[in-house]
Amino acid sequence: MSESSPLLPRPANDAADSHPIYLRVCHSPWRAISQKALVTSRFVVLVYLSVALGVSLNYKLNTIDEHTKWRIPFQFSTVAFLLLWAYHLMATLWTAMHLFSPRSIEGIDEDSRLKTKILVALSPPNRDTDGKWRLGFSLFYTTAHVFTFMNTIIYWAVLVPAGHGGFRPPSVPHHGHQTSAPGNPTAMYDPSKGLFEEGDAKAFSIINIWTISSVIGLAEILFFNSIRRPTPVAGHVAWTMFASALYLAWAGLGRLLTGHAGLFFLDPDLVDGLRGVTAAASLAFITLAPGGKLETSDGANGPGLVVIHGYKKAGQKGGWCSGVR
Repeated sequence: MSESSPLLPRPANDAADSHPIYLRVCHSPWRAISQKALVTSRFVVLVYLSVALGVSLNYKLNTIDEHTKWRIPFQFSTVAFLLLWAYHLMATLWTAMHLFSPRSIEGIDEDSRLKTKILVALSPPNRDTDGKWRLGFSLFYTTAHVFTFMNTIIYWAVLVPAGHGGFRPPSVPHHGHQTSAPGNPTAMYDPSKGLFEEGDAKAFSIINIWTISSVIGLAEILFFNSIRRPTPVAGHVAWTMFASALYLAWAGLGRLLTGHAGLFFLDPDLVDGLRGVTAAASLAFITLAPGGKLETSDGANGPGLVVIHGYKKAGQKGGWCSGVR
């Protein structure tokens, strides 16, 4: 397949997709996006995410907080952003290797054993390998994007209106605090300053961690890959809920070790010590997580079906499923 023909041919039998998910990551569903353009776009996005990660991590490390810096790995925003960054690192390497070395790397030449091993490690799997590996990557892809969308929705729909967004909230009814809010990932802020009146590093971090990351996630789903609707659907729904519960357990461990809550509803100070509120919010966090995934299935000339909460609508190019309402 040449780089000027980015689309994957439609399988003869749609029920049994002959194209492995690893290969679908390396091809856009749009004819206008060639393989070279896709590699370039992925590289630009990866560099941008890496810069944003570095700036945001530096900002978090230098932010005055009553808790230890070890609080950072337990924050939901950190976990979500790292998953998205890891996915794009893998996808960029795979797409580049698929363009420059489209043929499977067979065997290991004794004269270049190390080089061949490196190429194999950086390339997508040569064959449609064991189903467990395919399913595992599909679950990773799903989790990375679900967490990204949930992170954005929780921040802008809950934290910012409530006055815990790290800057002066918009003029809507809220219960803001004039000092740092325990469990607030952005820590101390001046309640008289809006987002763009804060320091450059802080505004850059907030915009990228809680907004641009989801824009990139949408671009990935709609334009950068031709991954079909994940199957089995029930398995992915169950996994998404399990991954959300797993994060809550991770955040609970972080609170025990650092005293810092990775999500606002896990902090008793923010929920007035009401365990029922924490339990209800945790249950909502788990059960609504499967709704945070936009799913497409490719057609002959681009996305032909979009699945929204399990309902197929023909002829649409994309759709949005909110993760937390």
